[in-house]
Amino acid sequence: MAVKRNPYTIKLQVVYAIASDVAPILADEIEVLSEAFRSAARNFKCDIISTSTGERWFEAILATEAGFGIPKAMTSLKTVTSRAMNTARGTTAVFWAPGYMVFSIGEAVNPEEAALKLEPKGHTK
Repeated sequence: MAVKRNPYTIKLQVVYAIASDVAPILADEIEVLSEAFRSAARNFKCDIISTSTGERWFEAILATEAGFGIPKAMTSLKTVTSRAMNTARGTTAVFWAPGYMVFSIGEAVNPEEAALKLEPKGHTK
């Protein structure tokens, strides 16, 4: 008889930085960004433990199975949140800086410092 194994779970810290030529995230836009992230995350097997936002970065702490598909999830999450922010702002600009940082955590890193490493990369169309 096969024994069902409990999947291992991990916590991931995700950090996105906004593109260098995009205006900072305003206080009244934080809920738009957070709700778009929560909506997109429902398509993936993950729980959102927390989110936080700075003027130039967005951070989420996720709990998920060890086999979580990071590239597909990160691309989808960035796309959905970028569309939501562009709709709110009435623009079609590239919202996020290229890339993202994902850390398997016990202890979170400073998201502002992580975003600073992402932001100067620029973007291509």
